[in-house]
Amino acid sequence: MKASKDNIEAITKEEEVGQVINQACHCMDEDKDWKKKYQELFPDVKTVTTSKKVRDVTKMALMMVDGEAGATEHTIQLSDFTLPLMDKVRFLLKCIKFEELKKMKPDIRKKVEAGEVFGIQENQNDFNYSRLSLDNGRLLLHCLQNQPPPHVAITLPMSEIIKTLNPKSTITFLDMAWEGLTRGRVYIRVNEDTTEARQFVGLCTGQPGSSFLNTRLNRVVGKGEPKECVFGGNYNFNDNRIWDSNGGVGRVSFISNSEKSGQFCISTNRGYWYLGAVIGRVESGLEVVKAAVQLNDITQVTVVDCGVVVPL
Repeated sequence: MKASKDNIEAITKEEEVGQVINQACHCMDEDKDWKKKYQELFPDVKTVTTSKKVRDVTKMALMMVDGEAGATEHTIQLSDFTLPLMDKVRFLLKCIKFEELKKMKPDIRKKVEAGEVFGIQENQNDFNYSRLSLDNGRLLLHCLQNQPPPHVAITLPMSEIIKTLNPKSTITFLDMAWEGLTRGRVYIRVNEDTTEARQFVGLCTGQPGSSFLNTRLNRVVGKGEPKECVFGGNYNFNDNRIWDSNGGVGRVSFISNSEKSGQFCISTNRGYWYLGAVIGRVESGLEVVKAAVQLNDITQVTVVDCGVVVPL
């Protein structure tokens, strides 16, 4: 197959697209050889990068075309669209509107419970996916990740989900683990519509490109004292900390030095400290944080999942 470098990402002929997808499928189970094979097929380096990003998605799309669950209701011919390859692959995915999700009909609920519903966000020729799940009647939107969903998945635009959040009352969550086990989920109600609050929510969803996912708690201040609190997140100290004297157990504050990073602080006793801008309080799960405080090394505590509660 011949393809110019200038036109390699805008393949419009069905035969050419078919050859690309077939080549991707042949490479699916040969991870060590896929890059070499793509380089032989397409010497253009940018194309090799693109092929890596779409190979799992194309596998899912081909399964859908073959009639498996999650396929689009109407057959889509790739030749009908004069679009880049990534857009053509996206047309093969089953996509629903948020209103359909909100109704939570039995078939949709079943897919959510099975982990087959995802928010999707496009990012520079790439796609990030955010799994949705149910926890005691709450619909959770998990942190965005650069991993393809299962081939039976259905998707909806991440933007549709985020716009339903109330900036003055958004419930976020952090799952904490240590010693190889997930110890519990901490629900935090963010009840301030400030820059710091919005950044905290963003780092829970992963929309800025960074997130709290896989970050560690980093220190305990005032252990065993009234001002005891726990710090976590990805943060380098700066000088814009705020003294807050409205202490209380479970208060959450946030300090940020950039759009994509910041440190949160959870108060585990009644005192106060140099905490930063107060953004909300722990709604449930404070016992998980208190258990973490008792560890000899707080840095072994990892945030293994995070996200927000989607209002229905």
